[in-house]
Amino acid sequence: MRNAAGHQIDKSVAGWFLTLRWGTVLCQISLFAAVRLLFAMAVPRLVFGLIAFEVASNLVFAWLIRKRKRLPGPLFTGVMFLDVALLTALLALTGGAMNPFTFLYLVHIVVGAILLPMGMAWGLVGFSAACYGVFFLPSTKLSGLGGAQPLCHSVALSPELNLHLQGMWLAFAITAFFVVFFVTRIQQALVVHRDMRAQLREEQLKNERLASLAALSAGAAHEFATPLATIAVAAGELYREMSQGSHEVWLDDLRLIRSQVTRCRDILYQMAADAGEPLGEGLITLRLADLLHEVKSSLGDQRREHVLLDCPTPEVPLTVPKRSVQRVLRGLVSNALHASDANASVTLRAAVDDDAVRFEVSDRGRGMDSETVQKAREPFFTTKPAGHGLGLGLYLAATLAERLGGGLEIDSTLSVGTTVRFWICRVVREEKDNDTEEEGSHEAE
Repeated sequence: MRNAAGHQIDKSVAGWFLTLRWGTVLCQISLFAAVRLLFAMAVPRLVFGLIAFEVASNLVFAWLIRKRKRLPGPLFTGVMFLDVALLTALLALTGGAMNPFTFLYLVHIVVGAILLPMGMAWGLVGFSAACYGVFFLPSTKLSGLGGAQPLCHSVALSPELNLHLQGMWLAFAITAFFVVFFVTRIQQALVVHRDMRAQLREEQLKNERLASLAALSAGAAHEFATPLATIAVAAGELYREMSQGSHEVWLDDLRLIRSQVTRCRDILYQMAADAGEPLGEGLITLRLADLLHEVKSSLGDQRREHVLLDCPTPEVPLTVPKRSVQRVLRGLVSNALHASDANASVTLRAAVDDDAVRFEVSDRGRGMDSETVQKAREPFFTTKPAGHGLGLGLYLAATLAERLGGGLEIDSTLSVGTTVRFWICRVVREEKDNDTEEEGSHEAE
């Protein structure tokens, strides 16, 4: 109901509040008619003037609701304070603190606690308590239902009854405090819960889309793997037989077939990896410099020229899933090149400490604002034009980093550039499934 940003009230909520105000007017008219007809008590003319003012304000309020989709917060807050003032005037004209309908202040307090920001809700509590306290001011008289009614009841009433009325005032103030305190806390908890549910729902939808894409890619890879393997075997056998004779022309064609089969396998692996379902891959020990050079060489010839390598410790050995790490680094470098000018350079740095190897991809491109940086790691979020990416690169990079005991950070400034830090454990250990199976077999023996 409540919009904290700019404090605006939805049209539906304003319509509900207008209905409540019309109901209040009808109840007041019915009550005063009953007092006049059943008890033959005179009703001050000023009461009818106040009711007429309420009707006029409702008409204006209804016109504003029809004209606008959302009402500004200050206007709505002013209406709430106006209603408290009108209630005070009606009570003052009809008995003051002796009027049994003083509890209606709490209705305004509850509505204000639900619809108004916290500061305004507390302000409404203070204003209502002050209006209630006006009934105990000395030397003020207003005409009531039965003639002259003193606004200060300590003059006309017994000390015991006057103390009781003042106690009711204090009880109202305490009750209003607790009502606003707990209602605002409940409102905040509901907002947090609603936002959390919306976030979880969004994450669920993204995961479902990612799972569907993963199933599609993995299924395609599985279906293509068998015929490609058959083609590779047949080409290999044919190549071995024809290599014994003089069939250079045919041998060139066979080499081309085998190279294209290998390329198709790499593409299928890339499809599965991009969908978040990389095919089974073992760990490989290699030098840090070799990994960086392979990442650079996997880029196109024109793009490769703009990539600068910075590796102070090139001979350090790593034990990692080579293809997955290479794919992530290639994707980070490609993103940096895409965000940079045609002739701008991108730097790929690598540093090693005792437990981790840290990669850093820096560019001097367009950069990103803080909101884009926060969303950059979400799946299917991309700033590239349609058809130039799925928006999974950073998401899968962060997923791989967490799986390998590392992480991913993004530092970016608009018109300055972006730096992506990707780090993993220096030695990635295999899953302990084999160890667990061996322990189970020893226990069985």
